[in-house]
Amino acid sequence: MAAPPSVEAARPGRCPGCGVASRPVGGRPRLVGHGSRGRQLRGPVQADGPAQVTEVLLRRYRCRACGAVVSVGPRGLVRRRLFSGAAIALSLALWAAARQSARWVRTQVSPWRVVGASAAATWSSLRRWALAVREGRLWPETVGPVTQAGALREVAARAASKLAALAPGHGHVVVQAFAGAARAR
Repeated sequence: MAAPPSVEAARPGRCPGCGVASRPVGGRPRLVGHGSRGRQLRGPVQADGPAQVTEVLLRRYRCRACGAVVSVGPRGLVRRRLFSGAAIALSLALWAAARQSARWVRTQVSPWRVVGASAAATWSSLRRWALAVREGRLWPETVGPVTQAGALREVAARAASKLAALAPGHGHVVVQAFAGAARAR
């Protein structure tokens, strides 16, 4: 995250939109550089670190075949989420595996200290993330959809456990889930 890779190093192997090779042998590149943009990322950088807001640089590419624009960034980003994958995994693990209150989890993971009166006792993001896991929209290849009925905390516990299994070494499920989220898909 400190030093973004070159345009050539970050170029995807194929277009996710149409599947064309990004650099056919002997031909012109099909995925061409299309600038860069900053993206805000919320949550702690380390499992036991303070919550913060950081900005990462995303490389963008445009497909000459289908016109799709592709963004490439560091591991651990989750599409359409403001929090990093590690921060979401940490939140779910603290809430489900460590059985902490939603309010306490928010104080550990969210950089925002001021919340509205209706949100002071809970954190609706936890339920949204657990629901996204249940429906297979968050880490679909790693966790997959959770088809059995159950409370959202049970869904969050399953996700935390599967993410923790991806982390190298051994340790508490909360720390392991944080580390495993960087490898999740």
